[in-house]
Parts: sequence; C-alpha cells; structure tokens
Amino acid sequence: MLPDPVPDPVRGPVPDAGVAFDPTRPVTLAADETPRGSVALRRRSLEPDGTGEVYELITNGTFVMDTLETTTERLLARAALAYAPAGAAWSVVVGGLGLGFTVRELLADARVARVDVIELEPAVVDWVRDGLVPPTAGVLADERVHAHVADVRRWLPALPAGGADAILLDVDNGPDFLVHRANTEVYERPFLGVVRRALRPGGVVAVWSATRSTGLRRRLEREFGTCQELHRVVPREGRQLDYYLYVGRNVG
Repeated sequence: MLPDPVPDPVRGPVPDAGVAFDPTRPVTLAADETPRGSVALRRRSLEPDGTGEVYELITNGTFVMDTLETTTERLLARAALAYAPAGAAWSVVVGGLGLGFTVRELLADARVARVDVIELEPAVVDWVRDGLVPPTAGVLADERVHAHVADVRRWLPALPAGGADAILLDVDNGPDFLVHRANTEVYERPFLGVVRRALRPGGVVAVWSATRSTGLRRRLEREFGTCQELHRVVPREGRQLDYYLYVGRNVG
C-alpha cells in the first residue's frame, strides 16, 4: 500500500537568514512535509574551509544518520550475506533506504542478483536517486535494484513465501528508541512471523538497532529458533555510541 500523496520536496540550499555563512553549520538541501512529519537532507562541512562534506538525514527534527559514520549500515549488509544460504543469485529485501549505504554494500557482492528496497518516504528515494547524496549516487540506477515507495509492513506480506534469501530491516532506531511509534509493529512477533514466511529455508533476517534490545532478541529467538547479537562501538563527535545488529536464520 502506497503512502498518502505528499507535496513535492523543497529543493536547493536554505541558509539561515541573517547568519554569516559558516560551512560547518548544517544547510538544508531538501525537505519534505509528510503525514508522518518532516524529513530533511542537510549538508555540512567538517572544516571551516568547506572541505569534508557530510550529509545528514533528519526526521521530525531528530538525527537519523549521516555519511560520516556508516559502519553499522554497511555491516548490516555484510552480516546478512555472511549467514545467507550457500550459493549465488541471492534475492535481498531491504526495509529502509536511508542514505543508501546498506544497498551500496549489497551491490558490492556479485552473488546478489536482486535488491528490493522498501522506503516509506518518496522524498528520500528521490534524493538518493537524484544524486543529492554523492557517496551513494547511482545505487538506485543499478539494474539489480528495485525501489518501492511503500510501508514495509504492508509490502512484505505480499511477497511469495520463500521469496527472499535475506531481509534487512533498518526502518527506525530500533524498538526502544523509535522516531515513529507506528514502527513498533516491525519489531513484534506478528510481523517477524511475516518475515520468516518470506524467507527461504536457511534465509536470514538482520535488524539494526541504536540500543541493545533483549526483548527483540528474545522475540527473534522464539520466532526463528536462534538469534545472534552483534555489538559495535562507533565514535561520533567525541562520544562512543553502542549500536546493535540482531541476526536470525529461518531454520525451516
């Protein structure tokens, strides 16, 4: 089911009026108002001379991700493929496009034959497709990629049983630090059952979370019989942040 129509996103830099230009201050490149709130793409520079560009995705005023630190977004792809069934011509479903780094990592593996990426916000798809995020420009042009503007909770049940070798979920900050309360469903047993049905025997689900979630791990273990927790410490602006991936396998 497609989301409700939304206005065309605002394009072009939107500097703060009356403020002297400072390249280290975020500048809004594009923004959109949706039924779920606001989403914006911002750019800033790491250095006063304008070098070291960083692109940020902001939802409802909350930082979601940027192009400076993408370790766990890329690890989400690598971890799923490491546990995927033996063979080639893998079909992978990605819930949440973000800034495109998970998809880019998948495409680096020649065994991946198809990637269906499900993104709720049409503006985010447009920004990545239009090259507004230079590090991932072109990922949606790859012939293996099929982008769907849809809610993964509604899209995935329509996938034929056993239609995916791997399903990657990065639609929010995890079950305990949600940006959109409606995404609670993604981390609960009924939807995890939909995920298991969509996976072929031996197929893998990998879920990104900004916090450790014993509840999510327990639900994955009950649904799939097994779950591995991967923990990574990521440096960000002088702090050390803990991010987690949860990987389960459809044992059949």
